[in-house]
Amino acid sequence: MSSFDTCSGFEHSQERPVRLGLLLCGDVHTALQPMFDNYAGCLIDRLQLRNAHIEVRLWHAWKGELPDKVTDADAYLVGGSPASVFDRERWIDQLGSFIRQAHSARRRLVGICFGHQMIHHALGGRVERADAGWGLGIYPINLSRQIPGLSSKNSVALYAMHQDQVITPAEGFELLGGSEFCPHYMMSHADRVLTIQGHPEFTHNFFAEFLKLAESRFDEKSVARARLGMLGADDGEAVCQMLNGFVLGRSVL
Repeated sequence: MSSFDTCSGFEHSQERPVRLGLLLCGDVHTALQPMFDNYAGCLIDRLQLRNAHIEVRLWHAWKGELPDKVTDADAYLVGGSPASVFDRERWIDQLGSFIRQAHSARRRLVGICFGHQMIHHALGGRVERADAGWGLGIYPINLSRQIPGLSSKNSVALYAMHQDQVITPAEGFELLGGSEFCPHYMMSHADRVLTIQGHPEFTHNFFAEFLKLAESRFDEKSVARARLGMLGADDGEAVCQMLNGFVLGRSVL
């Protein structure tokens, strides 16, 4: 016996878990993996995906792996990447095509950082290298409306690491949160797509070790701002719980 979840738009049996496909677009630096696991492990742990209600399936999109059919999973999460969506890479074109198919098939979609940009890029939005420069570390984001799990807050703070931004969102998306620096930070579409520019899966310890390793990649002002931002608290755990619920079919509105 199956049920149709009108909120999420996908069909799944009440007797089986939701199938979540992780579309991986990069990995944690090998030097950090002994401390923090690979990127799939980070996502699974932080989003609490090891449970009886969710079955996780992995595809390394950046290595040319994608599901054979969009129905191979009920929902897909597109993760972070050092790549840009406008890089002329075959795997990026293939991923964009798959996202369009999954969206047309009413699969539930989640995008984090590169994944946020990739979903908008694939669905007709515009992503560019931002004139404002690096978004590195925690910077304040104002919420446009109350969000379950974050209902007592009017802002959200997550670790970030990006030069590119969504300049023009894909059609039909609603703004959930943004700032002067990053206007289209968190967005949703028809309660079936949720995209976030920040990294809720990043912890303080992970970002501190990453910054030690990669500091030379960034300008001094960006690094100084990132270190200052690390003195405050972040909302990664709460947002990860929100994403877990979204995967299971709960509304974010």
